[in-house]
Amino acid sequence: MKELNIAIVYHYAAHYRLGVFQELMQTPDIEYTLISDKGSDNNIKTIDPKNSRLTIKEGGLRWLFVKNKTFIKNKFLYQKGLLSIFRNNDFDGAIFLGNIYYLSTWICVLYLKMRGKKIYFWTHGVTSNEQGLKWKLRKLFYGLGDRVLLYGENAKKVMVANGFKENKLTAIYNSLDYDAQVENRSTISKSLVDKTRRELFSNPDVPIIFFVGRLTHYKKLDMILEAVKSLNENGTHVNVLFIGDGEAKETLKDLTKEYHLENQVNFYGAVYEEKLLCSLVSAADLCVSPGEVGLTAITSLGYGTPVLTHDDFNFQMPEYEAIIPKFNGNLFERGSKEDLVLKIEDWFSLSKNLSRETIRQNCYTIIDEKYNPKHQTELINNCIRTT
Repeated sequence: MKELNIAIVYHYAAHYRLGVFQELMQTPDIEYTLISDKGSDNNIKTIDPKNSRLTIKEGGLRWLFVKNKTFIKNKFLYQKGLLSIFRNNDFDGAIFLGNIYYLSTWICVLYLKMRGKKIYFWTHGVTSNEQGLKWKLRKLFYGLGDRVLLYGENAKKVMVANGFKENKLTAIYNSLDYDAQVENRSTISKSLVDKTRRELFSNPDVPIIFFVGRLTHYKKLDMILEAVKSLNENGTHVNVLFIGDGEAKETLKDLTKEYHLENQVNFYGAVYEEKLLCSLVSAADLCVSPGEVGLTAITSLGYGTPVLTHDDFNFQMPEYEAIIPKFNGNLFERGSKEDLVLKIEDWFSLSKNLSRETIRQNCYTIIDEKYNPKHQTELINNCIRTT
């Protein structure tokens, strides 16, 4: 079989993508080349460009660089040098992010289609029924692709219901640094969990709920503190661990003081070292994400801790699909503090009948089956080979 040359065009290479990029680079019959800016314009940690100078065996990446130019309140993006790369390299096809606001993507897609090349979109797709001009543009945009690679099954269902051909849509899920997750799982022990809990809280014997990720207002993290206040009033005491930084941190600290929760809440800060992240997440009992859950779910489940998030899939990220109610977490009514409190109580009542190790294994199952770079790579490669 002839080796295929496929470009992967990203705006920037987020660090959490390193695992799947490295896995794709190992494919024997498909030569992938990453194309992106060297950095990002936000606080998301990116892959070190030094990886472009390492061999594939050393974990390096075939990586070409462009320069991102944003305009009109940073909504629109043009990648300077991208068209030149396609003119000067004979790629058989290209995987683009499915963002209609990336103007260089429109130009390069049309250029490649005129040359008979295959087009793939790596995207959230459409996760709720839409109307108007934006929907029409997205429908036109995705229609230019030979295959659309989606983060979840719900987007596929919605798109099929809105006229897309099912055989052009493939769910490839999402992943983090799975190898590090598996390696660090082996370090989890009762003594480490107990030690971590004692270091985090003055009363380590009560359950710990936590959130990991950027502390932003749209994630509705204030609902966690409101729920803890209500739980206290009900006679149920829990500790709260926030792993991350962000613009909502000071507001959350103020609310902690207002509700007199200082002894129950720990603002740990951002953590990028996987071994430390493992010790923190595995020491907790339940991840609570009142807003959209995203990769927070994959982090938590990957280290054996169940996830509770809201149930309105029109306002969720695709990773909510990894949560199997009453198996590795649960869902509460979106926006309802009362139901959030109830579901926290329900989970701790349910989990009393399960060993912590059983709960961990329940969480690992979905990650090991679907949400890992090897499975993603198999699905992507199959799309490339069969399109």
